[in-house]
Amino acid sequence: MLALISRKLYRKYVSLLSSPVKSRKRRVWSTVENSRFWEDEVPKFSDKKFKTRFGLTDKRIAIALYAFGSSAEYRTIGSLFGVGRTTTGELVIEICNAVVDVVQHEVFDAYPPTSEKISEIVGGFEKLGFPQCYDAIDGCHIEVKVPKNEATDYYNFKGWHSVILFAAVDHRYRFTYINVGVPGRSNDSTIFENSKLKKVHCTNETFKAHSKLIEGVVVPMLLIGDSAFRLSNQVMKPFLFSVDQPEHEKLFNYHLSACRRVVENAFGHLKARFRRIGKGLEVDRNNVNTIIKTCCILHNLCNNHNDHINKKWMIQIQTLNSKQQPQRGLIVRNENASASRIRNALMVHFG
Repeated sequence: MLALISRKLYRKYVSLLSSPVKSRKRRVWSTVENSRFWEDEVPKFSDKKFKTRFGLTDKRIAIALYAFGSSAEYRTIGSLFGVGRTTTGELVIEICNAVVDVVQHEVFDAYPPTSEKISEIVGGFEKLGFPQCYDAIDGCHIEVKVPKNEATDYYNFKGWHSVILFAAVDHRYRFTYINVGVPGRSNDSTIFENSKLKKVHCTNETFKAHSKLIEGVVVPMLLIGDSAFRLSNQVMKPFLFSVDQPEHEKLFNYHLSACRRVVENAFGHLKARFRRIGKGLEVDRNNVNTIIKTCCILHNLCNNHNDHINKKWMIQIQTLNSKQQPQRGLIVRNENASASRIRNALMVHFG
């Protein structure tokens, strides 16, 4: 993980840590793709040489990354690295602020969309089996510790306190849009209806230019979601299940569900790679959003560098937090005729 971060942004990253984050302006930098400096040379540096070359020891970054990937308490992590609990927490947030400031625009590059990005993502989903799909959307509840006076808002329908990470995910399990921190009492559909994500899909001219005629119906760029969302010209969702459901509806649901799985997998990978997210965040409520956003950024960086998830991590995370995700089974039924025509055209296309 440290190597991945370093190859892409390390020089700028450490310069940010040497001065207040907010006072620095983003600059463009380049890397030499075939360079082996980090892999071959840096591991040979003494602590003194490392600090001379980079301006600080890598201990601060290592502490933060260990904290993201570990479910251990800050006190335990601090003892491991020879620092105090408070210092550990401060370093985590310091690194989070630097990562968010430096690279969020580098990894969340799907909005506003370009024609090239649309072609890449739509082509990816077509290979997975669903045409005209730009992203899959869903919400993930992350357990948090909240003050008693805020407990009611964060108490979700499964009986525990959470914030919602609402996300759009592309065909490569990368987060293209995130909305972090809505209290767990809310639902995915409400978050989407009030989001910038919906506004972009409703108004962006580049999206409109990539509409496509399928079975005689103009099909726009689509987001795909589960039954918790409202069927619309922007969001496709499954047909409601019934015991005697027609085969063509089942086939549509199969294709949609198979492609929508990318967002569930992205959440699973996020929690497996960063166990602090999977276990739950027992940190100050004011720091929760920053930590979640940082882990989403690092998740994308890993994906961009084809750093694959260890299968053992996926197994281990299942035992770390057994709490069930809320909102599964909630169904929004209000739909519209135009969206139904689009869904029916896609149903015929699959048939």
